[in-house]
Amino acid sequence: MSVEAALIALGTVAVRTATKLWLGDHKIAAEVGGAAVDHLSGQLTRERDRRKFARLLDNFADAVVDRIEPIIDAEFRALPEHERLAAIDAVRDTFDEVDLDDDDLFAADLDAGHLDRAIRRRVPARSALLSADGTALHDLLLRECCGYVIEISRGLPAFSANALTELLRRDREMLDGIREVLARLPQRDRTDGFDYDYRQLVARKLDHVEMFGVTLADASRRYPLSVAYISVMASADELSPIHRVEELLAGARRVFIRGEAGLGKTTLLQWVAVRSALSDFPDRLADWNGTVPFFIPLRRYAGRDLPAPERFLDEVGKYVAGEMPHGWMQRKLRDGSALLLVDGVDELAAGRRDEARTWLRDLVGAFPLARVIVTSRPGAAPSQWLDDARFSVLDLQPMSRADVRLFVTRWHDAMRLGCIDDESRQALDDYETGLLELLDTRGHLRKLAGYPLLCALLCALHRDRRATLPTNRMELYEVALQMLLERRDVERKIGAIEGLGRTEKVLLLADLAYWLIRNGYTDVDVPRALYRISQRLHLMPQVRAGNQDVYRHLLERSGLLREPVDGRVDFIHRTFQEYLAAQDAMNTDDVGTVVQHAHLDQWHEVVVMAVGHASQTQREELLGRLLERGDLNLLVLASLETAPELSGSLRREIQLNTARLLPPSSINKAKAIAAAGPFVLDLLADCQPQTVDEVTATIRALAETRIEEALPVIARFASDPRPRVFEEVLRCMAFFDVREYGEAVLAKSTLPRLLVDSEVALTAVKYMGSLKQVHLPHPGQGWSSAVRYELPDQVSNLRISGWPEEHLASIRTRLRLANLSIIEMDLGDLRSLEFAESVVELRIEGGSLRSFAGVERWADSLKKVSVVGYGSVDPGLLDDLRIAMPHVTVFP
Repeated sequence: MSVEAALIALGTVAVRTATKLWLGDHKIAAEVGGAAVDHLSGQLTRERDRRKFARLLDNFADAVVDRIEPIIDAEFRALPEHERLAAIDAVRDTFDEVDLDDDDLFAADLDAGHLDRAIRRRVPARSALLSADGTALHDLLLRECCGYVIEISRGLPAFSANALTELLRRDREMLDGIREVLARLPQRDRTDGFDYDYRQLVARKLDHVEMFGVTLADASRRYPLSVAYISVMASADELSPIHRVEELLAGARRVFIRGEAGLGKTTLLQWVAVRSALSDFPDRLADWNGTVPFFIPLRRYAGRDLPAPERFLDEVGKYVAGEMPHGWMQRKLRDGSALLLVDGVDELAAGRRDEARTWLRDLVGAFPLARVIVTSRPGAAPSQWLDDARFSVLDLQPMSRADVRLFVTRWHDAMRLGCIDDESRQALDDYETGLLELLDTRGHLRKLAGYPLLCALLCALHRDRRATLPTNRMELYEVALQMLLERRDVERKIGAIEGLGRTEKVLLLADLAYWLIRNGYTDVDVPRALYRISQRLHLMPQVRAGNQDVYRHLLERSGLLREPVDGRVDFIHRTFQEYLAAQDAMNTDDVGTVVQHAHLDQWHEVVVMAVGHASQTQREELLGRLLERGDLNLLVLASLETAPELSGSLRREIQLNTARLLPPSSINKAKAIAAAGPFVLDLLADCQPQTVDEVTATIRALAETRIEEALPVIARFASDPRPRVFEEVLRCMAFFDVREYGEAVLAKSTLPRLLVDSEVALTAVKYMGSLKQVHLPHPGQGWSSAVRYELPDQVSNLRISGWPEEHLASIRTRLRLANLSIIEMDLGDLRSLEFAESVVELRIEGGSLRSFAGVERWADSLKKVSVVGYGSVDPGLLDDLRIAMPHVTVFP
């Protein structure tokens, strides 16, 4: 038998093993044994369908061979053919003999290493008679095929009665999908077993987003991050232009990312981890390929010591940590390939954050080449928190309307991956179209949708509630809880514990949530959680179950709790914990406790939501006592977002206090003021900001209300000549529909000149009819061939700097220029400047020009050529130009 034939046989048996796992039930797999494929084929009634199924599995086997063959050619070319055949046959026989009859082999988080070890335990070693190199080939093939088995079984649609029919109907799509999944796996060699297995594990465990069980279908609870993720926007500081986060991460080694709840900090870190594990960062972050990610959620260490390097695998790689080669972690940290992703400084109690800062300083001091990204909510750590450790700072921004539309599309694309028929796909198409129409017409939904967490929640609820959506954030969480705790199980006919209805579940979960907040915990050991539940169950005689059964039900069915590590439990997302904690605080009339803790950043969202949960009397007392404290006026304003009603006297008092805060003097204050929404719009319109700080903060406060009525007020500042002011005007376009903002705000600008150094500025120029002078620097790593650099016809003075000649074709415009300045650019000739139809004065500063070829197309307009900077242009070329175009004045 040839090596190729042996590999085909091995690929075939690997696919058969994957088919067993695809069945998803160890009992069925055990019953059908090695005949899993025959069992499935026997369910097809038509001979042609059986033949088509066989061809599809053969194609899967070929895809496996396509992956294995290059490894053998590259790593084992010198191994004699008979030894290669022996090693391949030994692996094939191992897969043929193994029984898959344990629950853990069908677990959702099964990894290649686990399957490899399980197979070795069940089947006697077949490599005893092989040479050392033959044994190495055997071990590599076995581990590699375990990875393929898992990826193939997971790449197929969820097994069901209709799955086979759908699989055959979409055979080409399925085959392409499996090939893509296998192609994305890191290429294994004989020396990197642990690296490979760890990377594969990271990619599998973190390449999904949990929707907290919100939807009726399990498929909507988790969706692939690689499909659904969109690049988030961020700024280097409060007043810097907004850029895609990849642009700002490029070139950075240590980054401190701040963002409000729900802006996607954890999701961003997951995306970075998956890209790192697969070494497929986009071009702008190509330097990050080859890194090894370590995801470290600080909430796991709220009650214990922060981890030493040897514990960095605790979150994702704890089951393979025992296989880690000696010194592996230290080598990764020292050689700069380690990428530490430290999530959630805000999840530590305030008293432990200095400890966390010292821990981070010590890490970067000991391992200065390691890349480190740290995240936090802004209230927990100021922007300069890690300045002395040389961290750059990024502030995440809400999604723009264009990004919201893209997010909605990506979310529905992710859901389509689980569709098994045209009817369900059409339904998703209809839901997507309907939701986009709602977001275009309902301002309150647009504001909610700017936060990825809430946008995903809106998508899921819109689908499950048949296009009916709540009108504000409190209602959104309430409806989500109804789905989580009641409707989902009822509609799926899942049995419930007698007496444990939605009301009881909310009371139990809210009690636990508030107890965690009160005590400064992010998670708790299971026995203490059981004790909390038992205490409340004493008050619920209608619940016919003990605390253990109730706890398991809440853990497994609510979609709100999880056991992140053995023996501890926490809430999947802190936002739901804060919502429930606020509800319990008001249910127990704990107004005083809320006021007492209101100054702590970990309580801010609890305060805001408590105002929404409170009765009228509680709300008046809570807000009144917050006002009495004198230092929490901004928190009072933020709380108005959730207040359904206020007495006239309290409203007037808040208005008077707000007027004293205006105009806002900083961006942080602006954001807090904007949270009050329509309440502050008239007050902002009436205030008279003077300084640059006041004007920029006033613009930001108006923009962050996301209310269209704010546009005419922002337009008042569109002609302010102070650079920082107009930068803020541009920056705030991200909060509105681009066209509406352009026509209502930017069109009112009378500014004659603009530095176009961002996509935002590039978008703005088309609306600015007064614009005459533009400076267009090359965007550096932010350059993309997909971006069209278009300038309006009225621009007559253009300065273009730093552009490589091959990128100039992306400037898609035709301008008649009075002045064209080419700054620090190395050009072969002038033919690449096609964007200039005519030029009166050409100025060349620095860089180089090797020929004036192309200047002839400006013969009728060109009057003057100036060269600044010795050596930019050969003097002989200037003499030739004087002879060829005597009417042109040439300097020097």
